[in-house]
Amino acid sequence: MNYDNLILTISQIVENENINKNGLSLQYNLEERVFNDINLDLFQRSNQVFTDFKPTDEFEVVIGGILVKIIKKQ
Repeated sequence: MNYDNLILTISQIVENENINKNGLSLQYNLEERVFNDINLDLFQRSNQVFTDFKPTDEFEVVIGGILVKIIKKQ
């Protein structure tokens, strides 16, 4: 899982008229390495260069009106 895979997955859901997206949310439970990679990638794409990155154990992002929660497996 990386940012591009996440966008591709959400795009498929958003474009599919057969999927009811009202109130839809997704949750990914990722291994630590994969979680850290996507956490940093999303942070860098959405923040200024001078903002410090502070890793977390979970975060949420809304893409195409769909809430996506990403959690680091313990």
